Amino acid sequence: MRWMLQGDWPVGPAVIPAGTMLTGIVGPDGELVVSPNSPLPPPLNATALDTDAATAMLRWYPEELWHRLVFAPGIDRDTILAQARYNKRWPKGVPSQTTTQPISEAPIAVKEEKPQRPSRRR
Repeated sequence: MRWMLQGDWPVGPAVIPAGTMLTGIVGPDGELVVSPNSPLPPPLNATALDTDAATAMLRWYPEELWHRLVFAPGIDRDTILAQARYNKRWPKGVPSQTTTQPISEAPIAVKEEKPQRPSRRR
């Protein structure tokens, strides 16, 4: 994953200057390790340079802030946002249909009506 800072990023006592390219990997426990060894996700003003970085930014920040995220020109923003919303709604995939019989063989309830006799009123 790669990002480029669009503004200065204060990390502890140091400041990483704008224009710095960051690379990162996600550890086995899901924690991000960004160069230079910062445990924080990149700031909102970091431009995601690949689809993995863009997807990670959407995971780290709440949906209310997604409009502020910037992706490199080659990344299809609409597709990435749609996938992130889908994964947020169905994190384990779309629930499967749970019926004991296939739909085509399911019994259909039919209500039988008795024929009505014509009324003899005059």
